[in-house]
Amino acid sequence: MLSNNLSLDIQQAELVLKRWLKNNVRCESIAPLDGGMINTVFRLDFDRSPNSTVIKMNRERDSSVLKSEHRRLDYLRNRTNLPVPETYDTGYGDDDTPFSYLLLETLPGVNLSNARTAISDRTAIDRELAEVLVNQHGLTRPHFGRIDEEGVLLWSDVMVPELLSMREHMQGRLSEEVLEDIDEALSSAGEVFVDQGNPTLTHGDIWAGNIIVEERGGRWHLSGLVDPSAAKFTDVELELAYLEVFETVGPAFYEIYNARYPGRPGYKLRRLYYWLNTYMIHVWLFGNSSYCDRTAGLAREILRYTR
Repeated sequence: MLSNNLSLDIQQAELVLKRWLKNNVRCESIAPLDGGMINTVFRLDFDRSPNSTVIKMNRERDSSVLKSEHRRLDYLRNRTNLPVPETYDTGYGDDDTPFSYLLLETLPGVNLSNARTAISDRTAIDRELAEVLVNQHGLTRPHFGRIDEEGVLLWSDVMVPELLSMREHMQGRLSEEVLEDIDEALSSAGEVFVDQGNPTLTHGDIWAGNIIVEERGGRWHLSGLVDPSAAKFTDVELELAYLEVFETVGPAFYEIYNARYPGRPGYKLRRLYYWLNTYMIHVWLFGNSSYCDRTAGLAREILRYTR
């Protein structure tokens, strides 16, 4: 359930901060942050060290979403150099604070969507992001799946069920003609994903809203990445396709990244299935008509490859 329209008053903020810091705290400001599509996100400034935190709130009083994000952030911080925020505290909802929450380190800067960057700045950020992901994508294991489970040996056993699950959410949201095209496209998915890479630790949701950049010395630089809610061990192509679907990175990224990890044959077709999954997720969550159109067009494009 979407819960990105919650409110937070000073009294509630100070209660949350007191529970964390074990002392009375004066909250000086509450500022809404962009990018909270599933949860509500605010920045809290207050009169004790560290003087600032980001609070993510969910209307479920015992949110599995926030618990999962907490685990993933700790996992990434302990095992990689990915610049993700430190986790400070979590809390469950009650009568005084009718929401669950996760308190996070405030990364300096703004998300890339809101940064006024020149072409040279975007090139520099792309290069810095490539260096970070080259390092992270070096972390592999024998099985695909979530970080806290043993996982499976075949990538198709992860990706195909995910595609089929999203297809079920399309019922009643897309026309029968489009659904038939999706069904035909998905009938070939198992064969398409037989060619798999190593199970690789991926962030899973890198787009401009989750990339934090900071201006230093008149130039913009990568400050960090937030919201690794989909971090798990996947075929690395899933991450690369996601970077492409929203045109998040440019040539400078691929120049560095591909020098370390050259692409595999067949990626262009597999990429279409990853994009189809992304579009269906957006249709399911937001019902945006543009994503309905993109989903229909992409299903037809896959059929041109597979028929």
